[in-house]
Amino acid sequence: MSATKTGENVNMKKIVLSTLVALSIATVASASDVKLYQDANGQVFTSAADGRTEISTSSSNVSVDSMTKKLDFSMLAYIGYDNFDYRDNKAPSAKADNSQFELRRMYFQVKAHLLEDPKSYFRITLDENNNAGYYDMNIKYAYLFLNNILPFTDVEIGQAHTTLLDYEESHAWAYRSIDHVFTEQNNAGKLNASGDRGVDLKTNTKYFSSEIGVYNGEGYHANQTNITRNSMGMDYEGRLTLHALGTGTDYNTKHTYFDVSLVGKDNTKGNANGTDIQYVGVHSVFNMENFLIAGQYISAPDTDKTSAVSGHSGSGYSVNVEGRMGEKDQYHAFARYDKWTPEVLSGATKNDDRTYIVGAAWDMNKNVQWVANVITTDNQHNATNVNGDIKPNGNEYMLTAQVQF
Repeated sequence: MSATKTGENVNMKKIVLSTLVALSIATVASASDVKLYQDANGQVFTSAADGRTEISTSSSNVSVDSMTKKLDFSMLAYIGYDNFDYRDNKAPSAKADNSQFELRRMYFQVKAHLLEDPKSYFRITLDENNNAGYYDMNIKYAYLFLNNILPFTDVEIGQAHTTLLDYEESHAWAYRSIDHVFTEQNNAGKLNASGDRGVDLKTNTKYFSSEIGVYNGEGYHANQTNITRNSMGMDYEGRLTLHALGTGTDYNTKHTYFDVSLVGKDNTKGNANGTDIQYVGVHSVFNMENFLIAGQYISAPDTDKTSAVSGHSGSGYSVNVEGRMGEKDQYHAFARYDKWTPEVLSGATKNDDRTYIVGAAWDMNKNVQWVANVITTDNQHNATNVNGDIKPNGNEYMLTAQVQF
């Protein structure tokens, strides 16, 4: 990387960070003696110096210069403490017990409303990534959302949502702060990424919704590299959902809804990461104000045409329940069970990979939720997952603060 490029990256990080600081203190700047200054590169400071121009804070709002009339800013963070007690003490899964404080996720999101339709926008979401002990910001989502481009149908174009995970996290599994949904789980088939470069069509009606997507297939964290054309495959995904009680996708825990979904994915030509995957499954969720139960079954056949077995192939199911209590339903108790059976060569013994989750949560207010839970991994063998890592057996004790605004 050239020195010029490195300098640009450093300057960009400084500008982004200083802008975040400016946004944080802007609400109090007019009511105090705080003054803001900006240099020629756009970096914001709280002290005067040569080459810095004072930013006016005479009104109650600090304006943000933009080519659009409206910008929406939001943030989501998962801050936690984790203690892992390993049960296996023999190779290859032997590991020392460990505990650590974690920043599991930090989203910073901007929506720019560019069109006359107020429901259409361009979204960019930055996500932290732990890179050798340092946190860098990656682009998680960057897509143009066009409302009602077809009857009852919207579209995301760019680095967009995949078709199942966002629906499942908003309707059936509310605790992404502690673990992925089943199809994204490392201790299952790791069948999905939450975002990818492509197109996602979303249809929503009172009794039916769907998402149909075409993507590169590597997920948002990887690129399609230069490989032979006949081995490059696009990723085709879909979700078809019946809203049996006519609630549509207007998710609210106080609503009673019963959804049944058919889900699937096809990418049998492979791609740069070797993630050729084909699966089909069914997902169902029933919710009322004080109770939720959800379950799914997934079958992923072996797509490897050689004598080996595809690392993502197998079958399994997941069930989770949640109870809500309190005057404002602010207290939660939840549990989940995952079972995944990887495919093996003909004649070999099949072994199950099991995950148990039990926990409780407290909604401190609309911005902060506290979660305490235990995740128990109970696998029948010392197998590696699709990323080549050992799946250790043990108990993981977690305390998490989910912060959003």
